[in-house]
Amino acid sequence: MTAKYRLFLSYAIPMIVALAICVVVSHQVRQIALSSSDNTDAFYSFTRGLSGYEQLRQEWRPRILSNYLAGKLVDAVQVIYHPRDQQAAMAYIPAIWSVIWLFLTFLLFITLDRERSLLYIFGIFAGISFAYTPGIGVTRVYPWDLTALFAFACFIAILKFKQERWLVLFIPIAMLLKETVPLMVVALLFWDKVPIRKRLVLIGITLAVSISLRAIVDLLTANPSLLLTMTIRHGPGPDRYVENIRQLLDVKANPVVFIDSGLLATLLLLPVGDRRVMMLKAIGVLLVLGNLFFGTIIEYRIWFEAIPLALYAIELYFFTPAAQTVRAERSPSS
Repeated sequence: MTAKYRLFLSYAIPMIVALAICVVVSHQVRQIALSSSDNTDAFYSFTRGLSGYEQLRQEWRPRILSNYLAGKLVDAVQVIYHPRDQQAAMAYIPAIWSVIWLFLTFLLFITLDRERSLLYIFGIFAGISFAYTPGIGVTRVYPWDLTALFAFACFIAILKFKQERWLVLFIPIAMLLKETVPLMVVALLFWDKVPIRKRLVLIGITLAVSISLRAIVDLLTANPSLLLTMTIRHGPGPDRYVENIRQLLDVKANPVVFIDSGLLATLLLLPVGDRRVMMLKAIGVLLVLGNLFFGTIIEYRIWFEAIPLALYAIELYFFTPAAQTVRAERSPSS
């Protein structure tokens, strides 16, 4: 086999697999697109401009960039397919949306890692399929699901290129996709090539810009709760963390240990010998705490951000030369 043909295969094979998975996910999403009126409300939230957007739930309004882009797709579907109503349009919109963002995510890893990207491609497919399979947990599909996944994939790319300084710019912008993005500032704390004082300054600047931008969005969208838009309950009933603890204890009914097809548990279980793995685990723990208090943990799509974190941690622990050297040193002599 020539070197050129091998290089061609290192891109072509992941690309073929990526395209095939995008087709499969588009069919999965079609099955759940009409599972709740909330799906339609979210995708159509920006089709009437800010006046209509202000009717959206307060927790969802800060995800303005995801919703704005979804609204543009809705407009395009109306022009191209001329669906008879919203229900007919939802047969296209979430499927097309998912293919776009999933393919961009796959393409990012193919560009970065060529044949090794198959780890990320299959891992991401497994993780999102767990959430988008009817009958497992509370099944929904919202505009910010896969944009958040893409944002955290970009985060991993930034780490791989050792360009952490770009997080100062990336985090405030990507926060408009979903408010979990600021968790990435933890990476600046672990940026060991920079003095601790400078790291803390950069974290402060990043958070200050993010908070300011978030406040502007809340004011523009007439959000009734400035900055503190996440709620601990939805309507009457117990706080979410109480219900989430019940779900954790009810293992037979809700297999939360298998969130993201087991990738979240993998992230939490991996040893912390590598400083980068420790950083990824720290972000994962913060994500768990946030979802425990403000999310519904059996709505498994809220865990997509953990998928790239877990896969990068797996790569670092099992497949990097340093990890292989450590295992070789610990193995008994033959």
